[in-house]
Amino acid sequence: MISNIINGIFSVLTPGPLLGIIAGVIVGIVFGAIPGISAIMAIAILLPVTFFMDPIVGICMLLAVYKAGIYGGSISAILINTPGAAASFLTALDGNVLTKKGKAGKALDTALFSAVTGEVLSTIVLILVAAPISVVALKAGPIEQLFLLIFAFTVIASMAGESISKGLISCSLGMLFAMVGMSNITGASRFTFGFTELMSGFSFTPMLMGVLVMPEIISIAKQRKSANAVVSIPKPKEPSDGKLNAKEYWSIFPTILKSTGIGTIIGALPGLGSSAAAFIAYGEAKRTAKKPEEFGKGSIAGVAAAESAGNAVCGSSMIPMLTLGIPGDDVAALLMGAFLIHGLTPGPMIFFEHTEIIYAIFAGFLITDLFLLVIAKSGFRTFIRIASLPKYYIFPCVTVFAVVGAYATSQNINDVFILILFTIFGFSMKLIGLNPAVFIVGFILTPFFEQSLDQSLAIVGDSYHLLFASPIAWVFILLSLFFVISVLRFKRKSQI
Repeated sequence: MISNIINGIFSVLTPGPLLGIIAGVIVGIVFGAIPGISAIMAIAILLPVTFFMDPIVGICMLLAVYKAGIYGGSISAILINTPGAAASFLTALDGNVLTKKGKAGKALDTALFSAVTGEVLSTIVLILVAAPISVVALKAGPIEQLFLLIFAFTVIASMAGESISKGLISCSLGMLFAMVGMSNITGASRFTFGFTELMSGFSFTPMLMGVLVMPEIISIAKQRKSANAVVSIPKPKEPSDGKLNAKEYWSIFPTILKSTGIGTIIGALPGLGSSAAAFIAYGEAKRTAKKPEEFGKGSIAGVAAAESAGNAVCGSSMIPMLTLGIPGDDVAALLMGAFLIHGLTPGPMIFFEHTEIIYAIFAGFLITDLFLLVIAKSGFRTFIRIASLPKYYIFPCVTVFAVVGAYATSQNINDVFILILFTIFGFSMKLIGLNPAVFIVGFILTPFFEQSLDQSLAIVGDSYHLLFASPIAWVFILLSLFFVISVLRFKRKSQI
């Protein structure tokens, strides 16, 4: 493993990957800091650009956008009390109070150092545990993979928000659209309605941007009369208010360490995401604090807990995706699509078929944290000015990027029509409360599910009871039942 990591570092320390990481960090911070634009939108917009890049360069750039985008949400949360991402809501509670006290620099430093610490430690866990898990996962055959995917579809329900039924509908729609075109197993034509253009199915990138990006732009356009936030940062009353010193950092380091552990565990559990990690870590930090009454009133420990936990999810959410092929959250689902587009199929075999690329990506993960620290620290003022631009400048540019990106994927005008079609479909989903992230996960996982089901039935023939002969299969069956029962109990308690 050590030799693989060293080779990965040398692969990344070349102009191409380094420039990709720098560009990804800058784009991620800017997009994360703009309220209404999330990291997942930035990844969707940049995804077509990576088609023409080496996989190491393209995927490292997208991962840099992911990491920097999660952190970027803290900038607007701290300065204008408007979280750029859902996970930054708790950062705003204490961070904006610090800003009003003239301690914006201290709050921004706390968020940055906590985020980078959480990301580095979580990435180290990813590097150490991913390969061993893949070795165990390799022992699973088609039947075990079938029940693993059933478990993955079960987990999707937790990503659906308050309504499980709407989550199931979203997933089913994703599965339905994934079946359009020629079957890879039987060669039969399905749901094409005589259109030869649909024989190869729907293109992933225009579908993705139509479902995720364009509906958000339409929603913002409907609110065009709302005023843009004006950033006014009170000056520090004392020199020490402008930055976080070493003594203060080490005083909150235990909180950062504990919150990072919480975020790492939450991220490795599919479906929970950075928001859940931030809320749990913040609550635990407040519960064990010597002065819990300071939380919500300008506590740097509160900022540290939320940011370290939320950003720790970035690394650990890649564990189930890379080792088992189950996206840990909606962003990981999108990144899974990027891996597939670059010819890298997430799952246990990826560590043996593409060892050099995977460990180069791991090295890129760590190097991204270094660039995030330097770029964010040196460019606070610049990023705030960019993030404060009127939305009527920003969203037309995003729309142009989406249309050009859809066309550039295969240079086919039909992909632009697919973008328009899924924009209408995605906006309709948004209106009735369906979940686009769950739709995308269903779209991505269905081909794997179909293949595993066909192989499993070929193995057992007419003896269907053999499907339940594997102990590993029963583990996933019990996990699926446990997950369903847990989600239902949680929903009932939340309604009381």
